[in-house]
Formats: sequence, C-alpha cells, structure tokens
Amino acid sequence: MSGTVDRPAPLRGPVEPQAGGLQRATLGMAVGTAASRLSGVGRILVLAYALGFHHLADAYNLANTTPNMLYDIVLGGVLAATFIPIFVDRMATRSPAEAWRAISSVVTLALVVLAAATIAFWLFAPFVIDAFTAFGHHSGVRAAVLVHERAVATNLLRWFVPQVFFYGLISLATALLNARSRFVVPTWVPMANNIVCIAVLLWFHQTVGNPTVGGALESGHQLILLGLGTTVGVGLQALLLVPSYARAGLGRVRFHWDPTHEAVRTVVRLGLWTFGFVVTNQIALYVVLALAVGARGDGPVSSWTYAYTFMQMPYAVVAVSVMSAVTPDLSRFWALKDLGAFRRRFTGGLRAVLSIILPAAVGMLILAKPAVALLLGHGAATPGQTADTGAALAILAAGLPGFCTFLYVVRALQAMQRTKVAFWLYLVENAINVVLAVVLVGPMSVRGLAVSLSIAYSVAAVLGVAVMRAWLGHFGGRRAWSPLKGSALSTLVMGLVVLVASNLSGASHGLGLLVRVLGSLAAGTLAYLASAMFMAGRDRRRQVPPLRLGPPRRW
Repeated sequence: MSGTVDRPAPLRGPVEPQAGGLQRATLGMAVGTAASRLSGVGRILVLAYALGFHHLADAYNLANTTPNMLYDIVLGGVLAATFIPIFVDRMATRSPAEAWRAISSVVTLALVVLAAATIAFWLFAPFVIDAFTAFGHHSGVRAAVLVHERAVATNLLRWFVPQVFFYGLISLATALLNARSRFVVPTWVPMANNIVCIAVLLWFHQTVGNPTVGGALESGHQLILLGLGTTVGVGLQALLLVPSYARAGLGRVRFHWDPTHEAVRTVVRLGLWTFGFVVTNQIALYVVLALAVGARGDGPVSSWTYAYTFMQMPYAVVAVSVMSAVTPDLSRFWALKDLGAFRRRFTGGLRAVLSIILPAAVGMLILAKPAVALLLGHGAATPGQTADTGAALAILAAGLPGFCTFLYVVRALQAMQRTKVAFWLYLVENAINVVLAVVLVGPMSVRGLAVSLSIAYSVAAVLGVAVMRAWLGHFGGRRAWSPLKGSALSTLVMGLVVLVASNLSGASHGLGLLVRVLGSLAAGTLAYLASAMFMAGRDRRRQVPPLRLGPPRRW
C-alpha cells in the first residue's frame, strides 16, 4: 500500500477488565472443552473396552503419551510461556507491518524446529522407549512379556511421532487465535481427534477379539491400524483450525526466516527459562512413567494414565478456559504497566477457577472408586482391575485445587514474562514429586505416584501464591473473595450429602452401581445449588440498607 503510513495498531480489548467479557469467553471455551473432554472420556472407555488393562494397553498408552512429552520439550512450554504475551505485545504497541513481521519470524522458526525434531525423534524412537523401561527389572514370564511390550511400544511410537509436528501446528494456530481474542473454536476441534480414535479402536476390537502384545507383533496390520489411525485424528484436529485461522485475519503471517529478529531473540531469552522448567517437568514425568512400568498390579501404566486423564477433565474444562481468556488481558495490562487492572483480572480469574474446582474435586474424591468401576469395569476389565485407577483418582482429586492454582499462577508469571520465577517454582514442585514417587511407589504402587503428585502441586501452589502476593499486594478485600467463601461452604454441604448418598448402597457392579453413582451425583448437585441459592439470598438481604424513618411530618 504505497502512499500510506503505518500507524501503531490500536489496543484490542478494554483497558479495564469487564466481567461480562470474561464470562462469555470462558463460557464458550468451557462448553467446547467440556464437549471435547466428554468425547475424550468416551475415547478412554473405548480404549479400556478394546485393549483392557493388559500389556498391549500399557504399550499403547506409553507410546501415545510420548509425543506429548516430546512436543513439550521441543516447543510446547515455550509456546505457552512466550508466544501469546509477545504476540499481544507486538499487536498492541507496534505498527501493523512491524507486528506481522515479528510474528512471522517467530512462527517460521517454530515450524523449522518442529520439523527437525519430528525427524530426529522418529529415528531415535527405540532409545526413547528403552529409557522408559529402564526401571522394569523382572524375571521369567514377566521379563519376556516386557520385551514384547517394549517392541510394540517402539513400533507404535514410530507411527505416533508425526503427532509432535501436528501438535505444534495446533498450538501455533491456537496462540495466534487467542492473541486475536478468538478462543472458542480451538476448544471444539479435539472432538474430531477423539471421534477418529474411537472409530479406530472399535474397528480394532471388531477385527481382533483377544489382543495381546505377541499377536500385535506377529500381525503388523494391527499396529498399523492403531498407530496410523490415532495419528490421523491429530492431523484432522490441526486441519479443522484452518477456517477459523483464515476468518481471524491471520493470513498476513508468512514464511519469513529471520532468526536474528528482536522478537525471536525475546522468545529465546524468555524461552530459555521456560525450556528449563519444561525439561524438569518431562524428567519428572519420565520418572513417574518409568516407575509405573515397573510397579505392581494389572496394567499400572494404563491405571496411572486413566486416573490422571480423568483428574484433568475439570481442570481442562474450567481452569484452562479461564486461563486462556485471562492471559491476553494479563499480557496487555502488564505491557501497559496497568498494575491495578492486572491485579483485578488475576484475582477474578483465580476466584473463578477455584469456585468450580472445589466442588468438582470433592465430588471426584468421594465418587472416584465407584465411578471408575462403572466407567471402566466393563469389557475386558473387571472391577478388581479398576481398584488402583479409582484409588489413584481419589488421591489426585485431593490435589486438584493445588494443581489448578499452581498452573494458573505460572500462566500469570508467563504473562508478566517472568519465566525465571516459574522455573524455580517448577523445580521445587518436580523435586518433591520425584523424591516422593521413588519413595512411595514400592509400598503403594500407582497410589504412591498419585500421592507424590498431589503433595508436590499443593506445596508449589502455596509458594506461587505467596510470590504473587509479594509482588501484587492483597488480592482484593473480603468482598472480592466472598463468592469463593460461599462456594466453599456449599461444597462442604455437597460433600456430606454425596458421602451419605454413596454409602446408602454398597453396589459395585451392574445396575446397582449405575444407580449409586448417578443418584449420588444428583443429590450432591441439588444440595450444592440449594446451599448456594440460600447463601446468595442471605448476602442480598445483608446488603439491603435498613429503613430509616425521619421525624414526623408537620402539617
């Protein structure tokens, strides 16, 4: 456009946080995330139905977890920590030409790194799986089965490695969309991935009646079906973001190789600390999974994977939705040095997270065992095989508020571009997690891994909140936290009702178990809503000023 002068791009979004905007964005994301997570629960149910809790399921879950870990090491943590704050900062403070040039340079470098990492991990897939099974020292039949399990996991990982590149594309597109205040579509597209995977697993179950690791090795088409089908789902998830990407006006992002650009240098500077805590995270996750491989019980890797996935559902639906809606505003307020607006947005987001996570955690804690037995105790699994999963989920639920609070604080630190502090907090959390996991996995098996994670995140959450309070001061007065107090009291009432309702029946299978779980959920929900309405009405009555009568009127 010759003859025109680029002017700084106008600030997008209000300077002061608007509760309605946050609520609308969060609600849209929460609905999409809930739908995606429900389809993810369906995926787990079908996975347990098709593969059971046996060695093939452990090999599949181990191999399918690895691309997420590899992606996080290469780019995932850096994306979350730096891309959105930098994109928002450039859009708010630079001319359009400068902003798009900076963003294009960052995106180009990320794509090149993703492609190179994907190729490297495909070549080193056997060594990755060998590292996970390093703690699995067994003899006899178990040792022979472990050899087959390792071979199946290696073959599946080779099919799963392209997911590293696809996850990178998804995260890049999501970061760009969030920077443009487009939040909802990225929360819906995982449904396509889950639906494809469910179809593949059902197809596998129809063609393979009694799957084993030995049978999968002998019949190569079984591994092709599981590996290729699962990866196609991730590719489809990435493809479905293209229309939203185009509608958001992001077509100005180009392939622009400029690794010396100042935006790239900023990403690298901030990303070094982020890379540090991502590596410590993945080391801790590696230790946990490696300990799970050698733990006692039926399918310990699958038990841990299922429990951790179920625990993350309320986190993904509520906490991630709030964090995604809050992060661009936090980044903008920090860039503009508006500390008051930053503090109010931070406080409102944390209050919103905990108000819903608290009842979810208590309900999950009480109903974990019967709910897992209901959901996974069918097909190839038996209620006895789900006992470890249910117990681990209950323990993880106890640490869910700390888990969400810690990750929310880290997201705020990333918006402030203080990733060095986030690194040290993560280092403390991971050190506690690893030490306790090594100590507790022997006597407690998978349950010990859950205890270690819950304690680690809870301690780190307390430290993170203390750090933020030292910088920001008080997070509002009593009125700011009054809704959370009401939610906590309602949660206490709900928990008592659910506990009583669940223990009215000792059913552990069949229709009786279904009635027990659904009845407890219904009773708890009604108790929570009734208690919340009562306290809201009481608060309104307290806020009404007393009627004051003046002196009698003289006629």
